[in-house]
Amino acid sequence: MTRFLIYLRWLFVTAAFANPFSAWAGSVDKTTDAGHVRVHFPDQPQPQCTAFLLGVGTAMSASGYDKLSSRISQYGHVVVVMDHAPGALMKTDEHKFRRLAEEVKGQLTQWLPNDRCQIIDKWIMGGHSAGGQAAQNAVAHNAGLADGIFSIDPYNANDTDDVHVPALYWGFSKTTCFVAINDAAKGTYQRSRDRRAFYRVNTKYSWGPCGYSPKYFHCSFCDGHCPVCTNCQTTPDHFFDDVAASVNQFAQHGFTSTWSKAAMTINSTTPYTLFVDNDQP
Repeated sequence: MTRFLIYLRWLFVTAAFANPFSAWAGSVDKTTDAGHVRVHFPDQPQPQCTAFLLGVGTAMSASGYDKLSSRISQYGHVVVVMDHAPGALMKTDEHKFRRLAEEVKGQLTQWLPNDRCQIIDKWIMGGHSAGGQAAQNAVAHNAGLADGIFSIDPYNANDTDDVHVPALYWGFSKTTCFVAINDAAKGTYQRSRDRRAFYRVNTKYSWGPCGYSPKYFHCSFCDGHCPVCTNCQTTPDHFFDDVAASVNQFAQHGFTSTWSKAAMTINSTTPYTLFVDNDQP
């Protein structure tokens, strides 16, 4: 009972401070007929940018990934967090994901202020958890929709098809939030038929209000974790920095002759094992 009460208190605090970055200068919110988006853009004008379109996870919204998105945009990229099913618990609909992604592709440069990015050179699509499943199938079934994939523990990989574009995934070596490791990032990595990389976060435990729990887990990518899945601890900032560094490496090397495991290896505080191309997790 004591642990449950501590958890409820954590949820209350998280709700009160769930979106501290909503008003910063590097983001803008948009609503279209297909859904809600939050666009994160670089601080300085760029002649061209890579755009990352990320579908939200179960019960999440476009305002739930500010920390990760801000780190990625600091490299000069644009990040669009997409809620393709506003108000709905489930986010796995590939058709809704595709529809919103196509609207974003048609309007993104108009949404950015002060010529912040004049040309989008690559469209990389993916998402977190259920949003990652929606993206995987949307890209698999719609040739030309995306140039690549970046997904964070997409789930459920048993309900996805093969993709034939370069792909980057982050996942975990331990099942958390009822997300089985074989059916998440590992599974979608194995369904990728082009260049591919999989950063598997090694299990590390630490003490917190929820007891001795994994320091990194399925919902670490979110600002305040997921509504009903938490380790009752704040995700360390270095985790977002490390993920963003890998995303930047992918943007630089994933589509050129410089692609290699060495190029995708990052200096990281987060413990990880990297699998590339023929490597089997």
